[in-house]
Amino acid sequence: MIWISRFGIYIVALLAGGLALAGYAEFNPETWVLDISPFDVREFTLTAATTVGNALAAVAAWRGWGRRK
Repeated sequence: MIWISRFGIYIVALLAGGLALAGYAEFNPETWVLDISPFDVREFTLTAATTVGNALAAVAAWRGWGRRK
């Protein structure tokens, strides 16, 4: 059962890193504080939808979906 909590911590850390890389948050390594900046929910949703859509299209192209056999 401890692997579930460890996996959850990894997911939260991955999301925090993604927010920092996208410019929606700032991480201070000296104090280990993650400051989430104010952001526009509509812009964030559009960016997330575009990113997920492009990722799904890349997976589809890689797997060859839609190709006739």
